[in-house]
Amino acid sequence: MLLDSIDVTTHAGLRDRALIGLMVYSFARIGAALGMDGRGTFYAERRLWVRLREKGGKRHAMPCHHNLEEY
Repeated sequence: MLLDSIDVTTHAGLRDRALIGLMVYSFARIGAALGMDGRGTFYAERRLWVRLREKGGKRHAMPCHHNLEEY
């Protein structure tokens, strides 16, 4: 799998895996993924959630896949 082939021994590799993982597991566009800030994740109902702002200013929150939470 693409995510397993990323070298996570570097900061850039960790960043790339997290960014690509976010797009794969949430179906987010690159603009929404890059637009996230420190308030883009939160815990609710014992799960990690992400807040995304999609094209056109639409906002939505969704629970993270367990693999995405690990990344």
